[in-house]
Amino acid sequence: MNNRDLTDAVCALATSTAADVIVLNENSVSSSKTLCALRQNVAGDFYIPKPASEDRFHCFCRNSALDLSEIDSGIRTSTRKYKLGNQMFLLVLLHGLDMRNYDDEARRSFMQDVIRDLNFVREDKQNNKLILLGDFNMNPYDRVMNSAEGLNAMMTRSCAAKGTRQHLGKKYDFYYNPMWSLLGDNTKGPAGTAYDTSNQGPYGWSMLDQVVLHHSIIPFFNKVEILTEAGEYSFMNKNGRPDAKNASDHFPIIVDFTGGQQ
Repeated sequence: MNNRDLTDAVCALATSTAADVIVLNENSVSSSKTLCALRQNVAGDFYIPKPASEDRFHCFCRNSALDLSEIDSGIRTSTRKYKLGNQMFLLVLLHGLDMRNYDDEARRSFMQDVIRDLNFVREDKQNNKLILLGDFNMNPYDRVMNSAEGLNAMMTRSCAAKGTRQHLGKKYDFYYNPMWSLLGDNTKGPAGTAYDTSNQGPYGWSMLDQVVLHHSIIPFFNKVEILTEAGEYSFMNKNGRPDAKNASDHFPIIVDFTGGQQ
């Protein structure tokens, strides 16, 4: 949200996508005000799953069957139950350290701490079906995102299909990162979710906003898209990049899952 009041745009996005769940990061508007706007302008059944980590993530839901109750939280993470059909997943909302204020080593160290914490959550809840969603402040190809002892996230479904790989005698679960497929010129949408050509943005386009799935969740995953508009609102400037002046410096993404019986 870039700490801007984009409540009208959020309502337009909720209307145009008919999303069951909306997650906002760095929203300067109180969650109660946003909830009121969603109920008045989109659907009266929106609610805030409890307990809520008000400082970092604002989460809104309109389908109580999904649950979304928070079971663990950190300074930059919030882990929630996510019930889809007869399956219970763990939805991890994540906000990584930003490139402007933290160097590569600090951001990598943070992500490794997150991965260690998530391993404890997985063991405690006896559920390894993680969905990670948010502003990772990393690209899919950054080493900690795809190394075995890191997040172990692969670029294609077939890469992740094996389930695990072995490194130094230990097995690591594969994850699938569909954001790889939306990166670069040969895509129907923008080449990433953020654009920066300063020293903090060496590639110009970056795919900082991502969804990453445990390999067991792939059958329930339909698609992810980068959104550049919602109703009458455009999130894109005249150069085809995120409109940081009038909207956010990141494009939003929408993730589509289908309930299953597996």
